Amino acid sequence: MSSLLERVQRLLERTYGMEAVVEDVGRFVVGDIGYERLYGRTDAVARVRSLGNRGAKTLIREADGAVRLCIYYPDTLIRCLERHPPDRGVGEANIDAFATLTEELDHLLCIAERAIQARPLSLFELELHANVSKYLVLARFLAGRSPRIEARGRAWLLYHLFDKGVYCDEDPRARDRYRDAARWARRFLERFGSLPPADRIGTLRRFHRAGASGKVRLIRELAA
Repeated sequence: MSSLLERVQRLLERTYGMEAVVEDVGRFVVGDIGYERLYGRTDAVARVRSLGNRGAKTLIREADGAVRLCIYYPDTLIRCLERHPPDRGVGEANIDAFATLTEELDHLLCIAERAIQARPLSLFELELHANVSKYLVLARFLAGRSPRIEARGRAWLLYHLFDKGVYCDEDPRARDRYRDAARWARRFLERFGSLPPADRIGTLRRFHRAGASGKVRLIRELAA
């Protein structure tokens, strides 16, 4: 049986028509112990543990002309999803953890694909893409066997993903970037929801393939 991480990976790759450049995604995930080994210091782990799910992060470095990636998921996040599997429903108990898992996985897949393509990827674009991906993945799980979520479920999901958040990064420029990415993602999703069903996959794939400026142009085009 495939893992939750693998199912989300396949959903993202299928939706966007992404190149499948990451095999066995579990090999690129570390927990608290792995994170401590990477940094060689327990105080680094203690700090991110205090952040709960928000301590998750995508770790990237360049070495010998290659990009090396992994995702750190706090043990608390994994335990939350084990206690409240999204396959059995998305609710108050697991939405934050599931959104975080999806966001960091989306970062990993996008960075890996762009590295293979030798194309740049800005931090703003990375966050914008992940915000859209979080909504798409969680909406799919929230809908269950229905083709799409109802208006009430959509409003609930938008609130949890875009309205209730507090940007806690110490760098004000990073906080501004997170806010801008969330604002543009929500604008995209609002317009996307009104598209004819036949146009949606093509629009998502165009969004994915575009660079940062192309994504913004597409959102403005949809709003016109």
